[in-house]
Amino acid sequence: MLGYRPEELVGTSIFELIDSEEHPRAADALNRIILQKGSLGPTEVLVKRKDGSRVWLEGNLRPAHNVFGELIEWVDVLRDISERKDAERALVKALAEADAAAEAKSQFLANMSHELRTPLTSIIGFSDLLSREEMLPEHSRDFVNKISRASRTLLNVVNDVLDLSKLESGALELDFTSFNPVRLIEDAISLLAPQAESKGLDIQFQVEPPLCGAAQSWLHGDDMRINQVLLNLLSNAIKFTDNGTIAVNVSAQPRGASRMLLTISVADSGVGMSADQLARLFDRFSQADGSISRRYGGTGLGLAISRRLMELMGGSISVESEPGRGSCFTVEVELDVSEPVEEAARESAVQLDRSINILLAEDHPANRELLGALLKDSGVKLSFATNGAEALSMMSEGENDFDLVLMDIQMPVMDGVSATKAIRQLKGRGATVPIIALSANVLPGQIRQYEQDGFSGHVGKPINVGVLFAAISNALHVTT
Repeated sequence: MLGYRPEELVGTSIFELIDSEEHPRAADALNRIILQKGSLGPTEVLVKRKDGSRVWLEGNLRPAHNVFGELIEWVDVLRDISERKDAERALVKALAEADAAAEAKSQFLANMSHELRTPLTSIIGFSDLLSREEMLPEHSRDFVNKISRASRTLLNVVNDVLDLSKLESGALELDFTSFNPVRLIEDAISLLAPQAESKGLDIQFQVEPPLCGAAQSWLHGDDMRINQVLLNLLSNAIKFTDNGTIAVNVSAQPRGASRMLLTISVADSGVGMSADQLARLFDRFSQADGSISRRYGGTGLGLAISRRLMELMGGSISVESEPGRGSCFTVEVELDVSEPVEEAARESAVQLDRSINILLAEDHPANRELLGALLKDSGVKLSFATNGAEALSMMSEGENDFDLVLMDIQMPVMDGVSATKAIRQLKGRGATVPIIALSANVLPGQIRQYEQDGFSGHVGKPINVGVLFAAISNALHVTT
């Protein structure tokens, strides 16, 4: 193995054969063997060949002692493990490359999400504001609504890609809360009812005991993700049904004293699918056939995400379908029974106190104009900064007693994170003033980092005015 003749090794120290970088580890192993008077088991060591090359050997060195306990010889069995070490190094390299690729993918998705969400903020926001104009001609209002729908469709695509990435990386986190499953489904149906009506479709909703009646059961789970799955199934049912009905059924069966198996089915009378199409239905970026994306549109991500979301919640999603006879999707998930939540608290819209003094730090002129318009009707006092440095300066001035700061993240001169950290170092109000991050960065890790950086909350772009008002109200409530 080493290229020596036996006589060349006689009188040679073992350390002359071991690679110099391995000397400390080898010496430590030998000392432990001597002290313990036993074997350490298989030990790897890098050894020099006669020609100067290196080879990895695995040895099992054992000392032999006489009756007086004196060391008289060493017995070692060595084998060449170079191929195994090469394979290990290749595996370590492959894992490092995979980690680097995953990090690059995550960074790419984060950047693309930010770049897409930033212009969508203006497109969706100004479209909604324009649609409220009473003097807008009807044909112009129709154009604006089409722009708004198209931009929201693009936003859904962005959200789907991010959701899939978070699911594949294990970064998606569930948010459990108490919810009424019947109300959840009713809200989803009412949201998509106009689409169904435009195609002449009838959506039928049936509730099975014990969910029907006055004493409806409340459950504890991630209602937002269940709603996401339900909306996807309803949207698909409407999309792939040209005439007939869509039937939604919900039931629950007790599972022990405090759990329920929630079952939701969505059946349509649409085009249906063959066995081959069903086999790949839940694959990502997959459509039932190549013509579907051309005729109906879509990325083929919705059902893949829906199945993974249900699996993450410990549930399942299945489908039965035949060509020309429609499809029936069934969702099942076991959840804890919960105490009812006051309906009034869920229904009340957030109203901002007109005495609130808000500082908005935003470098994009269109976004400043949009946020100003969104907050104008609430009557709050609003001041503007075009970068983090201006926001810091305005917070440092004694006469500006701001109740809350809305802080964009990516700004020139000084970014929002740096500005927030600097504001937190100010004496007095700066240390406690609520600061809400306004950002197109919406990945869970990014939001957690904002919390660590001193932010009081986060509102993602494109900005939903209800979410914005709720975040402002919550931040002010927590600090008062």
